[in-house]
Amino acid sequence: MKKIQICLFFFILVIANAQTRQLDSLKKILPTVSGKSQLDVLFALSNQLEGIYPKQALEFGREGVLIAKQLGDSTSLATLYSSLAFSSSELGDFAQSLKYGTQSLEVSTVINNKTKIASANSTLGITYVYLGQYSKALEHHLEALRIREELGLTLPLSRTLNNIGIVYHNIGQYDKAIEYYKRAQDMQQPFLNGQNNVRFLTNIGYSEFKRGNFNEAMSYHTKALAIAESTQYVGGLAYIYFNLGIMHSEKKEYEKALGYLHHSLKSYEELGQKYGILQLLNALGTMYFKTEQYKKSNQYLERAVELAKQINAPDQLKISYEMLYSIYDKTGPLKKAYQYYQLYSEAKDSLMNSNESKKIAEIVINHEVDQKQRVIALLKKEKVISDLSLEKQSIQSKILYASIFLSVVVIGFLFYVNRRIQQNKKIVEQKNDELKLLNNELNLKVSEIQLLSGLLPICANCKKIRDDNGAWEQLEEYITNHSEAKFSHGICPDCMKSLYGNVLSKFKEQ
Repeated sequence: MKKIQICLFFFILVIANAQTRQLDSLKKILPTVSGKSQLDVLFALSNQLEGIYPKQALEFGREGVLIAKQLGDSTSLATLYSSLAFSSSELGDFAQSLKYGTQSLEVSTVINNKTKIASANSTLGITYVYLGQYSKALEHHLEALRIREELGLTLPLSRTLNNIGIVYHNIGQYDKAIEYYKRAQDMQQPFLNGQNNVRFLTNIGYSEFKRGNFNEAMSYHTKALAIAESTQYVGGLAYIYFNLGIMHSEKKEYEKALGYLHHSLKSYEELGQKYGILQLLNALGTMYFKTEQYKKSNQYLERAVELAKQINAPDQLKISYEMLYSIYDKTGPLKKAYQYYQLYSEAKDSLMNSNESKKIAEIVINHEVDQKQRVIALLKKEKVISDLSLEKQSIQSKILYASIFLSVVVIGFLFYVNRRIQQNKKIVEQKNDELKLLNNELNLKVSEIQLLSGLLPICANCKKIRDDNGAWEQLEEYITNHSEAKFSHGICPDCMKSLYGNVLSKFKEQ
């Protein structure tokens, strides 16, 4: 396990160095390019710096907006506005953040780019969390969630789930917050980098702390701290130090708590993140109040009030007023304590009044109803598909049976025809054999019977016949030569009588 952790440490360090080198390369390239190439470089810088150095991201983003407008590149313009909104919210300029977020949403809607519409909603949701307007934040995040689920955008979807978790954390629903954090973490696991992992670990850890699980919370933060230090992730370190300060304060380990909080304040001041600075001023004011250093506590809280009014952060202003009321309630004058109590009550009512709570509940219910309707619609769609599939299978089965039946009929017919052909063939062969026999017999008869035809010149006296060559042949010889006939000699009764009549008479007398 230790070897794996060491390998992971070096792997994260390599990624961090590679990212730094990439940013440096982009900054060097920027002065050498123009037009679309310049816009692409500015776009990349603004996007990569927004979560690390928002001040720089803001400068590059504004320059990119001007070029995108010149080129008429609405897609890039929508993304740059969204990036500017996020960077502005990180710096605590929430009015500007809402302006940029709204512009991003308007441009995205005009070009009907759902991906950009989701990004704009997500950015506005983040800003409304900073402003403590959780119903609006949840509304925008759920819209981003709906679109990203529809489009199947895994990484953006995981970020939206994390943002929804933050909303639930801020309204005190820590179980729900952890559920969304872990869903986001699981979804992003194959693509998880150091920076995102720090956010997930810190978010889950702080919600566990709020649920009273201190040891588990410390475990998450220790892991997050190791990654943030190895990657030099200043924003992550600032957030972790802040959480550790609050956690140790709850454990009444005030010296450790103050150390972490001052570290966090220094990091946020380095980044110029006003909202982070504001949180730290309130936290330090609260810490010094707990250690009964009321003068120091008052100084930090008064600075917090000024900054909260400057960036319009009512949730933090409420904390400042509450702590100032507590200080004056202990130290006096009571009139001052009463004034701060009134300011605290007004701030509290403006943040989480009954209407706001009701609105959040309605949004959640509507979202759950929408989710169920989508599941029902999906099930209906699947049923229709299933019915069509069954109908198709039925038709295919009928066609198959008909084909089999037709094939059997055709095969039977062909078998019958073939059988008849074979029978006829046998009959023909038999007739041919008979005909052949008859033909042979006929040939035999013809060969046996050769007829003499035409006029035969024959001597009237001796009966010799003249052949084609003019020679005279005896009748017997001519017939023998010109036919198959053979002669055997005998004497007819008349000749017998004529030649041997006397002899015959003597025989009769005797």
